Amino acid sequence: MAVRYRKGRASPWQCYWNNPLTGKRECANFATQLEAEKHDSLIKHRIKFERESFQGEEKEEKESTELTLEVCYLQYLKQKQFNRDSLGTQLTAMRYPLQRLGDMPVQDITKQHLEQVAKEVLAMPIRATTARTRLGILRAVLRWCAEQAYRGPVDFPKMPRARCRKFIPPTPDELESIFAHAAPHIVRVAIIGAQLGARVGPSELLQLTWADIDLNRRTMRIHGSRKNPDAPWREVPIKEALVPVFEAWKHEDETKDMEYLIHYHGKRVASDIWKGWHNACRRAGITRNIRPYDLRHAFGTELVAGGCDVGTVASLMGHSNPTMLLTHYQYVLDRQKRAAVESLPDVSHVSNVHVPKSAVGANHLKQ
Repeated sequence: MAVRYRKGRASPWQCYWNNPLTGKRECANFATQLEAEKHDSLIKHRIKFERESFQGEEKEEKESTELTLEVCYLQYLKQKQFNRDSLGTQLTAMRYPLQRLGDMPVQDITKQHLEQVAKEVLAMPIRATTARTRLGILRAVLRWCAEQAYRGPVDFPKMPRARCRKFIPPTPDELESIFAHAAPHIVRVAIIGAQLGARVGPSELLQLTWADIDLNRRTMRIHGSRKNPDAPWREVPIKEALVPVFEAWKHEDETKDMEYLIHYHGKRVASDIWKGWHNACRRAGITRNIRPYDLRHAFGTELVAGGCDVGTVASLMGHSNPTMLLTHYQYVLDRQKRAAVESLPDVSHVSNVHVPKSAVGANHLKQ
């Protein structure tokens, strides 16, 4: 772990270190020396925590009959080689299971043990989807242990089905109000999320660079998230009306030597936009809860409502299959079904069908 100065960079101060779990060199860049030194101190504490959590690597040399869940998990991490963000998710998810079962030989962990841990995790003050994700990581680790012949097949308890959260994406009027009150980098986030469907976060939108934008062809290349490993990237057309907007952004960023599209005060925004987003919503007078990720839902909603077929929408949004669209946008599809039926010719125009005038009049009265 060390801090160094790199002359001629937009963020010249770099903190770099070797990740003890993956063996890979990692780094982070900052505008000031103070920021880099603070991050260096944070990384030192994090690595110390990770080493203490797994009680040293010498346990790897023990016989397979003595392998604990903790030791197996360390080997699992080394084999999978997760990136920094995924590794953080892994460690957070496994912290409680390791506290409860970490010292237990992995082959001795029974369904009863897992049911108790699942019950306790589901009772935590966290969202149900978060609890399910954490338990899913534990299940994946145990399945990997079975594949390595460290234990028998996993009889993991069934988890309650997650209820799909109903959401109302930002309306066109709400988006216009946000555009009028948001900081420049939040305006970019809102436009790219709502008009191009990028996932608002580090996996897609915040890693966009100008190398991903082709204004001649009017396309944006979005590097896919891990949710769809079969498609490392997708190409989304840029609306004609947005081309001048992107041209203005590009000219502005070239004068500042900015590589990434989303930046604030000369520094790339790599992860946190919540504060800027909530400030924009507050200034716009929006009181209901609208998440940055709902911008992407607005994109999908407008496409489906406009009559775009589900397969094309799934392709533009980077879904490997349209199942999620059929779940989340069912209310829009239902409206389309109703509109399609109502567009059929009136009964009175269909040949060979006789409708009594009294029945037609009664229907009008009911309406």
